[in-house]
Amino acid sequence: MPNTGDYEYWKERVPNPEALGESEKNLWKKLEPILVELLDELKANGKIETNFTLIETQHLGSLMENLNHISMNHNTLIHIPDTLEKAKKFDKATSEFGFKEDTSTHLVMEVTVLVTIMNTECFKNLILFHLKDVNYQANNFRNTMKKYAPNAWTKLEPFVYSKFRNSLAHGVWAIENKEIVLFENAELIPYEKLTLADFMIKTKEQNLLYACLFYVITEKIKAMFFSFL
Repeated sequence: MPNTGDYEYWKERVPNPEALGESEKNLWKKLEPILVELLDELKANGKIETNFTLIETQHLGSLMENLNHISMNHNTLIHIPDTLEKAKKFDKATSEFGFKEDTSTHLVMEVTVLVTIMNTECFKNLILFHLKDVNYQANNFRNTMKKYAPNAWTKLEPFVYSKFRNSLAHGVWAIENKEIVLFENAELIPYEKLTLADFMIKTKEQNLLYACLFYVITEKIKAMFFSFL
């Protein structure tokens, strides 16, 4: 099992913000200082855990590798229609198993939603893992952050609990007339309609949370912020 107690684990997997597109870079520049502030505030309030067992760091590694595999599968799926030739080959190879064009579209959407929700939940769990004497339930994350890092959390909360993320997590989204329709709640009043391309851009932006946190934690480990290494 991967061991996150080893700095090399983080160093080998750390994302490169320079490889991002312009809009993603701009969002990263907003997120990074807030995440640094969040960890600093948590440490100042005595909430950073520094004592982990080997099996705990291995379990964390397995959790993150799980997200990595889901992301790789998603990446494979979304690049199938990169060219018409590839798309036709895929349709021909899968048609005998009941796949149709709309089946493939829905499959891409479903895996994209899963990846986005998983990224946000792993973001929360990655922070909670490094804390001590707190409620470790992800569904209580908002209250935990309010209690132990209120200043940074005020800035971070809109990025974590965005309307977009909430629509996906609560299942209030649909595909209508080849557009992704987003609802805020069960009243089902649309607040946004997106093309598939725009939807993918929004998911990439939402998923930056986890990538940026991974980067910040790697930098903090290098700076001996966590004394368990």
